[in-house]
Amino acid sequence: MKGILTGREEFLYPDTELGELRQEYVFSAAANGKKGIQILLEASGEEIELEWDLPELSVELYQMKAIPVEYNTGNGVAQGGSMVVENWEDSMGEYVTRKAPFFVYDCLIPAKNQKIPVIEGRVAVYLCLDQKNISGLKKGTLIIKNGNEEMKIHLCIKAYDVKIPEGTFSVSNWFSLAAMERMHKKMNFSEILRKYVRAMKRTHQTAFFLEFDQRCVKDSEQKEFDFEYLTPMIRIFKEEGISTLEIGPILSRGYQKDGRLDMYTAEFRCGMFPEILFSSEEGKEITEKYILSLAGYLEKYGWNEDVLIHIHDEPDVHYENETTLEKRRQQYHLVREMIKRRMPKARVIEAVGTAKFKDEIDVLVPVTSCYENHREAFDQYAGKEVWNYVCCGPEGKWLNRFLDFALIKGRILFWGFAKYKISGFLHWGFNQFPEQMDPFKGTSCYNPTGIGSNFPCGDAFIVYPGKDEPWLSMRLEAQRQGAEDAMLLQMLAERKPEKAEQLIGKVFSSNTVYEESPEQFEKTYEELLKELSDC
Repeated sequence: MKGILTGREEFLYPDTELGELRQEYVFSAAANGKKGIQILLEASGEEIELEWDLPELSVELYQMKAIPVEYNTGNGVAQGGSMVVENWEDSMGEYVTRKAPFFVYDCLIPAKNQKIPVIEGRVAVYLCLDQKNISGLKKGTLIIKNGNEEMKIHLCIKAYDVKIPEGTFSVSNWFSLAAMERMHKKMNFSEILRKYVRAMKRTHQTAFFLEFDQRCVKDSEQKEFDFEYLTPMIRIFKEEGISTLEIGPILSRGYQKDGRLDMYTAEFRCGMFPEILFSSEEGKEITEKYILSLAGYLEKYGWNEDVLIHIHDEPDVHYENETTLEKRRQQYHLVREMIKRRMPKARVIEAVGTAKFKDEIDVLVPVTSCYENHREAFDQYAGKEVWNYVCCGPEGKWLNRFLDFALIKGRILFWGFAKYKISGFLHWGFNQFPEQMDPFKGTSCYNPTGIGSNFPCGDAFIVYPGKDEPWLSMRLEAQRQGAEDAMLLQMLAERKPEKAEQLIGKVFSSNTVYEESPEQFEKTYEELLKELSDC
C-alpha cells in the first residue's frame, strides 16, 4: 500500500509524494499527552475502513480536508508593507513552504464511524491517541482496509512518567460570537458555544475574551447599562474550566468618514458610544457609569476575583507623533484609575508595541517581534507580567502559524516563551470570520484598518465552521502541543534550569533563528520527557 505516515509536526498536501507505507511506528509521549499521527494513502473505491487494537489508549479519528491557500505571506518589508504577496517579483521567499495558490491538509473533520472517504484517489487521516495517564511501553495495531486489501501498522508508544501540568501557562484565543451565530444559524446557541469552548479548552486556554457590544446598553438616552445577557455565556466558560474573564475594551478608536477605523487618532472614544469623545465631561461620566455598572454585575455573581480588563487595544501602536501618544496615555491613565477604584482586584491587560505604557498596565502583551526588539525595557520592571502575541504578523522568518508556513513553527513559538520566561500567549483569531468569508473557499481575511493588505492565510482562525460543531485544525493541534511544551519546559526549568536552557537552545535561539527540522525537534522533545521522568 502506497502512502505516508508521520507523527512529526509537518503539513501534508494533496500532491505529497508517496512511497511504501511504513508498517511500524515508534513515538514518545507524556503519560497524559495526546499524540497525533497523519496518514495519507493511495486508495480505490469510495472509502477505507480503519480498525485498531490499542489497549489503554483512546483514539480520536478525523478526516483531513485540504484547504486553499490563495496568497503567500509577505515578509513585512517588501511589497510596500503588504501582508500578502500577490505576485513574486523575484524568487519565492524562503520562509514559506510553497508558492501560492495551493491546497494543504489543515481542517480535521471528526469521523462519525471508522470510515474515511476516498477523494481523487487519496485518503487523508488524522489519528489522535490519548495515553490516559498511564506510563510505560505500549504496543498496538492499526488496521487499514481498502476493499480486499488490508494492511497492519504496528505502533509502539513510549509513555514517560511525566504529566503535563494545567494552568501554569496562560492562553487566550480571541473568538467571535457573531461568527458562531452566523455560521451555525440552525443550532441552539448555547449548544454551539459549548462546543467551541471545548475546542478552546483543548488549546489549554485559561482566559476568555468577551468584547461587549450594544446589547450592554439598557438605555441609550440615560446611558444605563445591563450585562445580564452575558450571564449564560460566562457560566458555560466557567463550567468548562476556563476561569479567567477577559473583557473590554473600555475605549474605542472611533471611525473615519469612510467607515474605516481611525487608527491614528489622539482622541479615544467611549466604547459603547463611539460618537462621544472620552475626554469630554460627558465621555468621562459615561465611562465612570459603565465601569461602576460592570463592577456591580461581576460582584453580584462572584466573578470579580479573576478578571482581566482591556482599556484600549494597542494604545502605543499607529500614532502620528509623541503629542498624540501622550494624549492617549493621559486618557488611558484616567480609565485605569476608574477601574482600580471600582474593581481593585481586576488586572489591566493590553496588547502593546513597546513598554511605554508600563505604569498603566499589569499584564503587558507585546507582539513577539516588538518584545525581542525592546526586550530589556519589558524585562526590567519587576512585578509586571509579560505575555506575547502574534496577529497579522510578524511575517517573513518570524515564527507564526500561517497556512503557508511550516507547521512546526506554530509549536516552536512556545519554546521561545519558555526561553524568555513569558507567562502567556494571546491571539486574536480563533474563528474570526468576516461576513463574506468562507474558509473552505479562501483563507485570507479582509483587513478593515486600511493599513496594509488582506491578513495572511489562516491568520484569522484555527477552527473551521463544521456542520454542527467547530472542526479542529492541524495548526490548533500544533498550538496545543506548543502550550504543553511551554508548561513542561517551565517544570524542567524549576528542577534543572541549566538542562532546560540547553534543551531550549537546541530548538530556539530567537523568533527568527530556530531549528526547522521536525526530525530534530522530535529528538529534543523526547530528551525533555526523559529529563523530566528522571527528576
